[in-house]
Amino acid sequence: MSTTKDVVGEQDLILALDAGGTMTDAILVKPDGTFTVGKSISRRENQAQSYTDSVKDAAESIGLSSEEVHKRCSADIYCGTGMLNTILTGDGKRVGLLVTRGFDDMTIMEGGLTYLGQSQEEGLHQQLHKHPRALVDPKNVLSISERMGGGCYQGDVHLPAGHTLIPVNKKQVIDATNQLLDQGCEIIGIIFIYSFVDPKHEHEARDIAKEVIENRNLEVPVICSADVAPVSKENSRMKSLIFQCFAAEQTRESLMGVEKAAQTLGFNGRLLTLLSYGGAVNMDYPRLYETMISGPIGGLIGAHFIGQKLNLGNLVTADMGGTSFDVGLLVDGRIGITKSADIAGHRLALPMVELDSTGQGAGSVVWVDEYKRLHVGPESAGAKVGICFKYDRLTVTDINVALGYVDADYFLGGQVKLDREAALKALRETVADPLGLDVYEAGAGVLQIINGEMNDLLRTMVASKGYDTHDFTMLYYGGAGPVHMYGFAEDIEFQDIITLPWAAGFSAFGAACSEYMHRYNKGVRLMISPNPTESELQDIAGQISQSWEALRNDAIAELEAEGISKDDVKFRYGVSARYTGQIESFDTDLPNGNMGGGEDVRNMINAFEAMYSKVYPEGAKFSGAGYSLTEVNLEAIASKPLPILLKHELRDEQPESDAYVGERDVYHKDSWCKFKVWEMSKLTSGNKILGPAIIRDPMTTVVIPPEHEMSLDEYLVLHYTKSS
Repeated sequence: MSTTKDVVGEQDLILALDAGGTMTDAILVKPDGTFTVGKSISRRENQAQSYTDSVKDAAESIGLSSEEVHKRCSADIYCGTGMLNTILTGDGKRVGLLVTRGFDDMTIMEGGLTYLGQSQEEGLHQQLHKHPRALVDPKNVLSISERMGGGCYQGDVHLPAGHTLIPVNKKQVIDATNQLLDQGCEIIGIIFIYSFVDPKHEHEARDIAKEVIENRNLEVPVICSADVAPVSKENSRMKSLIFQCFAAEQTRESLMGVEKAAQTLGFNGRLLTLLSYGGAVNMDYPRLYETMISGPIGGLIGAHFIGQKLNLGNLVTADMGGTSFDVGLLVDGRIGITKSADIAGHRLALPMVELDSTGQGAGSVVWVDEYKRLHVGPESAGAKVGICFKYDRLTVTDINVALGYVDADYFLGGQVKLDREAALKALRETVADPLGLDVYEAGAGVLQIINGEMNDLLRTMVASKGYDTHDFTMLYYGGAGPVHMYGFAEDIEFQDIITLPWAAGFSAFGAACSEYMHRYNKGVRLMISPNPTESELQDIAGQISQSWEALRNDAIAELEAEGISKDDVKFRYGVSARYTGQIESFDTDLPNGNMGGGEDVRNMINAFEAMYSKVYPEGAKFSGAGYSLTEVNLEAIASKPLPILLKHELRDEQPESDAYVGERDVYHKDSWCKFKVWEMSKLTSGNKILGPAIIRDPMTTVVIPPEHEMSLDEYLVLHYTKSS
């Protein structure tokens, strides 16, 4: 693999796609590093068709056929929400589970996390708590007599982690496997207690189950939790296993269909997708559940890329698409990662980029109930847009069309014609008449409420982490982000507010910026006393080193199976640690994988305490308690082509005359106003657009209200400020 600047000959293009709930965006990166964007309506039932349509749209914009693009493509990355949709709809595989005896009801108890995904008000009332949609039928959860020791370090007793207390009952495994097969299970998962310390019991049961399946001439996969999420906290590990069994393996088949479509069109490579914590993998990746929400992750990766290029350490990202509004933070150039992801009411043992979301996008349904209360979302029209297109209920896009912000004749560059009169009629009947308001007042009021709620989310995201917005640049994107930015950034003081010409496809752009990376982790139980001897430190170093060596071997084997030479693989190392007595562990990145003796362990402790003091006050450190290591991890990285952000010569502030389109009447806030309309593709570096104005693009609309302006810098980044 090589970077873009090294690519010569035919393979000189990069493709990246984000299949959202409404649109499938394609970013096509040309040899000089510039981009073009293609779009199509998302078809959940036929992702391959949405893929080919959006790539064709991007290809034709630069005078190429889809076949020519695929033959010249050096990397093709595809992100989407198909796996999440499988979880939400319950349309996954029929899963059977083998669990440690005594844990038969673990899928029902779920750790008591019945409040996940609820609002604060709902969470405070136990009677409102509810279990998420069941992914495993309780009758398909069967228990096996076995027990692995987790290690005991109390007093004079020392039982090392991983010793066998009760061996695996082979007859029970055989009988349970036959029963699950008789009950129609399409896939079998195995989760035993303390398997994250040593997987031998799970692997033994797996081999027995596979033999039973083979003897019955069936093809039923068997997956172990130790191979999916070898970390502590069995409930989160169980959910990761279930997601892999229920949704990931089925989604893999759909993604393979997209890959086949790309290869049929001439692509000579493997389709990649994004991990929830950044990095790209191909469709053979064994822990595919880690790509659960690959789409929104692309935006954070793209923001990291832009931040590095523009030397922006602190960024707030605001992504408004058709179904949701997502807010993320980058502090000191680092993307925030949470160790336990909460998805659709389930908590997984899955590192994931930190995002705060609200179910309010351009396709969100707007309605007034019998108590004259206004509601926006979470139901979304998705690809049907709104009453102005194919949906049967009023949406946010309908209101933007009715008030003049969005041109009904220029949606997707004119490919889709919207019905403004139908949007106005729906706004009047749904909101204005029930509330006794003028139709345009009603529309402006709805937008003010929506923008205000997103404004609150932005403020809360920054303040809840202990930061000040004055220290951050806001980067907004998504198909609807540029339409609503004037409102959701109102009265918040940022260092700068920026977007890019390809804002509508920014998550796809971020996917193109991702590394080719696999992450590997292993649960451990290592205690370090406050005053360890050199012998103790040497022993700890040896165990960490052995764990890293095993993970490196796994990484090299997987990557070589994907066609990547071990000579092209680099590694990043880390551990999860905590002060003894704490409940939660903290990821600690280490500068290298050196772990040969006591000095290396002390350096690791210093790195942990330095990280800890960035999260909590200096006085919160508790070195006297000693330390507990719960996980060692590493990331294996191989190079892949990356886009280039070109620097342009600054031109005049006044755009060229052919960039001017005309004027449009817009009902802004409380009155009609003439907005000048400009064409995005005709603007260049140095140009300044004074509000009230609209910059139109086939993929989005940039709204610049009165007394504000938008200027383009040498990288074509658009900067939003008050007029001087």
